[in-house]
Amino acid sequence: MKTLSTFLDFFKSVPLFEGMTVEQIQTMIHLMKLRQVDAGQKITEEGANEDSVFILMEGEVEISKRLTLSLWGNDSEQQAKSLIRLTDDDHAFFGEMTLFQEIPERSASIASLKPCKLAVLEKKDLLHICDKDPRIGSIIFRNIARELTLRLVKANKDILKLTTAFSLALEGD
Repeated sequence: MKTLSTFLDFFKSVPLFEGMTVEQIQTMIHLMKLRQVDAGQKITEEGANEDSVFILMEGEVEISKRLTLSLWGNDSEQQAKSLIRLTDDDHAFFGEMTLFQEIPERSASIASLKPCKLAVLEKKDLLHICDKDPRIGSIIFRNIARELTLRLVKANKDILKLTTAFSLALEGD
């Protein structure tokens, strides 16, 4: 079985590690664990109390979110909306939002559509390396901030589209 170190060229293309030297990326690789997931398996569930970041190395995943609020604790019957599908070609990372929460809670569910290989970075390991090497921490958190900003800008545009459509639908009545 391949170790994460054999994927160095792949990790050089992951936006989470943009601006890092090869040595810094290798330091991060040594912190991560490889997780293999069969097609159709949940990687994480919306609302789960977890705080790791995932990097999609091989495969395809779907990120989905519940369509309604859980009012009576009956989450099992709620419909979910697929937000995005990602493949290893995207060099995607996800799960980073829980790094900033005191009590982590996943904001979306992620399921594998094809067999996947994931690199998993635990929050405690990331914080440890940030204390040990603040340059790495600075780069990682700058890259996360950039990605979160891009996602927030997209979400704001999506909300504007929804509110516009809702307003037009109300005017039609």
